[in-house]
Amino acid sequence: MTDERDAAAESSDHGPFHTERAVDLYADRMADAALFSQERTAVERYFTEPGGSVLDVGCGAGRVASLLADRGFDATGVDVSRPLVADASDRRPDLDFQLADVRTLPFESATFDYAVFSFYGLDYVLPRAERLAALRELYRVLNPAGVLVFSSHNSWHPFVPLSGRDLLQALKDVWDLYLRPKNRDRLLSRYKVESVPLGEVEIYLSNPIHQWLQLRKCGFTPLDVVGRHDDVRRFFERDPHYVAKK
Repeated sequence: MTDERDAAAESSDHGPFHTERAVDLYADRMADAALFSQERTAVERYFTEPGGSVLDVGCGAGRVASLLADRGFDATGVDVSRPLVADASDRRPDLDFQLADVRTLPFESATFDYAVFSFYGLDYVLPRAERLAALRELYRVLNPAGVLVFSSHNSWHPFVPLSGRDLLQALKDVWDLYLRPKNRDRLLSRYKVESVPLGEVEIYLSNPIHQWLQLRKCGFTPLDVVGRHDDVRRFFERDPHYVAKK
C-alpha cells in the first residue's frame, strides 16, 4: 500500500502547481493569511471539538493548517506538490506536512475529527470517478461523525449574478468556461478548462444539488452550504463551501 501511495504522489508531480512560480504565488497569499469568510463560518459552526485533529488537504503553503493550529487544533497538511509541501514545512516546522494524494492518503481509517479541502482543490481531481474516490478516501480517514469542509466551482453562478461586482465575474466565467475556443466543444460537459494565475487547468464543474448527491453517494450526510450570504443567495455564489458529516 505504501508503494502505491508513493507512486500516486510521484505520478502527480507535474502541472502548474508543482513549480517554483506556484511557491511564489502561495508565498504572496501567505503574507496576510486568513481564513476565507466561508471557511471561518464553517470552522466556528462545525469544528466544535477543542484541540480536534484536522487534515488540510491540498494544503499548499500551509495557510489553513497554520491558521487552524493557531486556533488550537491538531493540524496535518497534505499536498501532491512537492515544492509547496517543502515550503509549508519550512514555514511551520512544528506542523506535519506530507507529500500525498487525496485518493490514497497515508493514514489509518478514522484518524481525523475534521478535514478541509479548500481553494477548489477537489475540482482538480479528475475524472469524476477519481473525484468520488477522493471523497470516499476522506470519508475513510474521518472519525465517526467527522466533518468535511470543501469548496467547489458552481455552474449556477454565471447565470445568477448577485451584485454588480458579481456580474463582472459572471461574464468572465461565461467566457472562460463556456465560450472561449477550448471550451466550446465542452458546452454540456462538467469538464472545463479554466484560466488561473498559474496557467490553464482542467476542472470539474459542480453545483449544490449535484454536489450533495455526490456526497450521499460516497456515504456522507450533507449538512450545509456556507457562503458569504446566509440566505438562499449562497446557493448561487461562485465558490460555495460544502459541509458534510461522516
